[in-house]
Amino acid sequence: MSSAADTWYDYRTVWAATPWLAVYFVVVVLVFLMAIFGTLVGGVFAILFVPSLAGAYVHHLMVMKRLGR
Repeated sequence: MSSAADTWYDYRTVWAATPWLAVYFVVVVLVFLMAIFGTLVGGVFAILFVPSLAGAYVHHLMVMKRLGR
């Protein structure tokens, strides 16, 4: 089982080889932050919470595929 530090290292390794995945990660984080804002303030952005989690999961799967896991 890998630790959080190993996972972070794996992400950075894949991001260095595939820069568009790093951009995808930033977009997912921004959508997640907008969802939190929408949840706290109330509004349409609250609906972005589930898609941001799905985007994070898809990112993780793409990173793991490039690592061969």
